[in-house]
Amino acid sequence: MAKDIYSKVNTQNLEAICKKIDEQVGYEAKIILDKALKEKERALEEARLEVGRAKDKLLRELDKELEKMRQKFSSMLSMYRKRLILEEKNKLVGDILESVKQMEKGFHSSPDYAHFLEKSILEGVGIIDCNEIDIIYSFLDEDIIKEGFIKNIENLCRSRFSKNFSFQFQKSGFKDTGLIIQSRDARLIYDNRFLARFKRVYDDVCMELMREV
Repeated sequence: MAKDIYSKVNTQNLEAICKKIDEQVGYEAKIILDKALKEKERALEEARLEVGRAKDKLLRELDKELEKMRQKFSSMLSMYRKRLILEEKNKLVGDILESVKQMEKGFHSSPDYAHFLEKSILEGVGIIDCNEIDIIYSFLDEDIIKEGFIKNIENLCRSRFSKNFSFQFQKSGFKDTGLIIQSRDARLIYDNRFLARFKRVYDDVCMELMREV
């Protein structure tokens, strides 16, 4: 009888202990499982954040590269456009200057050409500022540079500069319009031919034409 009671008591105690153990293990397992689930969620969230940061960084880098490419393309396009415009302007300026040269050739036979030579001589005499002056002219102008023309030049210079001059007119082989005015010792020279005048104002003329066109 005692053994049966003892056995029954031990069996009940064992079941209670086992139940207690199961409850304790289940509780601890739940804690561990909850913690593991939280760690998992935290890890997933961190991974998502990391992916998001990497994605944002990549997008920012791509945006920077695209902006650089856009600026480079825009700069190249602007330079190409300016080059085309400059080429067209240079061509137009060249055409205009060539037209001026052609007009100069026609001017040689103009009735106003003799008056132009007078003005050129007066201009050169004023610059040279010397009493003894040589005037070198083209052989193409020998029909103009005659005694009457020379006398008129002497009178004009005497009247304008209030002093007497000694002029020597020398025919030369150049074909350009205009003349060369120089001191008798050739130390002072004023080249008043068309090409010389043209060279003196070429840069200013080109800049002015560039602004206009």
